[in-house]
Amino acid sequence: MVAFLGLAEVMAQQRPVISQYMLNGLVLNPAYAGRHEYSSFSVMYRDQWVNVPGAPKLAVASAQTGFKGKKIGVGLLLANDALGMHDNQSVYASYAYNLELINGGKISMGVQAGFDRLREDPNVLNIRDDGDSQFAGVNVRYLPNFGTGVFYHDDYNYLGVSVPYILSNRDVQNEEFTEIYKMPRYYYVTAGRLIEAGPRLIIKPSMLLRIQEQNPFAFDANINFYIDDIIGLGASYRFGDSVIGIFEFQINQFIKFSYAYDYVFSNLTQFTKGTHELMLNYRINFSAPRKHRMCPGPLYF
Repeated sequence: MVAFLGLAEVMAQQRPVISQYMLNGLVLNPAYAGRHEYSSFSVMYRDQWVNVPGAPKLAVASAQTGFKGKKIGVGLLLANDALGMHDNQSVYASYAYNLELINGGKISMGVQAGFDRLREDPNVLNIRDDGDSQFAGVNVRYLPNFGTGVFYHDDYNYLGVSVPYILSNRDVQNEEFTEIYKMPRYYYVTAGRLIEAGPRLIIKPSMLLRIQEQNPFAFDANINFYIDDIIGLGASYRFGDSVIGIFEFQINQFIKFSYAYDYVFSNLTQFTKGTHELMLNYRINFSAPRKHRMCPGPLYF
């Protein structure tokens, strides 16, 4: 008697790439949680590869706060990442502990924990094969995960190292068909510096090194210009993939709007002209009296 083992399919769910990570460090590093004593709330929407059917669409909401006179910070990250028949909803809470160094800088150590809700709906592909268990219906999985990071900053510099998702989860669907669902592990290194180029101009060069298991390194080089603490103009170069333009506008002492456009020059350029990314950030100091809850100055990192 010959036993036949069903096809083993390897699936690797990519973590989404965000162009405005330098404006919301929590999306890459849990140690960023509560870096300031006030509270910060952000919402972001990314429409990737416009005009490509089934292309990724990402929505992210984040909240973080520090506590006056205390060394801790907490954060919450909610995301929905849709790609074709795959939909990944994630919920992660983070905790950071801050230490002040003798040079006046601070170093934060953070952890995060949560889960991904992975949903696959083959019906959106309009494929009908009653004999194939892969198209038998909607599949939902819950995969827990956790991560950690370190973040250093002073008045003019910052450096972060993080592994926000450590577990590489696997899932067996049933006895007849074995499906391996793998979340690749990512390592992030971020760094930046503020340069006072004049009384009305601040320049911020920064970088991101993104390391994914079994894949080549990915590297972003960025530069942002801030005029009168109100207008921000930036550009990024994602090696081998795209160039990115970023616009920021500080609406008032509470609210900032930003927009990024990715122009793709990889092989995808014959199908799409690029990617749109919108973000809105709201900051408030709940520990201050009601009439004095504005946050001091713009947030550069």
